[in-house]
Amino acid sequence: MQITSSNEAVSIADDIAQGLSTLSSVDVFIAPSFTELYAVSKAVKSTHLKLAGQNMYYREKGAFTGQISPLSLANIVEYVILGHSEPRRIFGETDDLIRQKLLKALEIGLSPVLCLGETAKEREDGNTKAILHEQLAGSLKGLEINQMKKIILAYEPVWAINNKFLNPDTEIRPATPIEANEAHTIIRDWLKNEFGVATADLIPIIYGGSMNAQNAEELLALEQIDGGLIGGASLSAEKFLPIIRFAAQLSKSQEDFKWEDNTLRFND
Repeated sequence: MQITSSNEAVSIADDIAQGLSTLSSVDVFIAPSFTELYAVSKAVKSTHLKLAGQNMYYREKGAFTGQISPLSLANIVEYVILGHSEPRRIFGETDDLIRQKLLKALEIGLSPVLCLGETAKEREDGNTKAILHEQLAGSLKGLEINQMKKIILAYEPVWAINNKFLNPDTEIRPATPIEANEAHTIIRDWLKNEFGVATADLIPIIYGGSMNAQNAEELLALEQIDGGLIGGASLSAEKFLPIIRFAAQLSKSQEDFKWEDNTLRFND
């Protein structure tokens, strides 16, 4: 709800799409408010910029006033964000509800971005690993390997999100590279245990939580971090495009080699 005008949303999307015209080595989507999605979709048609829904319901149609049908989204977007900290922590969405949404998104061909993350209190109590495992197990219960390959996971520590409703009494700061890498490793190890190494290595795990032009290069360079779920810095092309350029540079620099089992392997 940061951008509430279609004209403003289209203007920002136009600027981002133009900046992406020479950066085809990265995948980029934006998630405007539902009321702005249609106008933005027309503006970015035939560009590299893709669209996501901020949330959705798991029923296709019916008397669910105020909810968004996945079928409505599927006509406009390629991605949908599910389990974001705000629906989880402010509006009480449960892991089981998120799982039902996830299954429906996969069924109709949307790519779900599943968000996970602990609060400051949970981290202070030493429960980061337990919370991430709980959210993973609850949200992904019953999913098969072929479904997992279509999912993006996003680690977004609640304490790193600039939202006073989520963090009324907590100092808001981005995760340090060490903290972010540790959390991503916890998630990757859980995936390996549940779905096998080959599948786990294919699933993108991106970082969300006050990523910006100042810290993006250091965070994106980490082996376990495959991208970013950008909040405030995505509200203008001036702040967003430098992050995308860092990602594109890293992608290009890694074309000739890759990290595999903590080993640098050069491609033929």
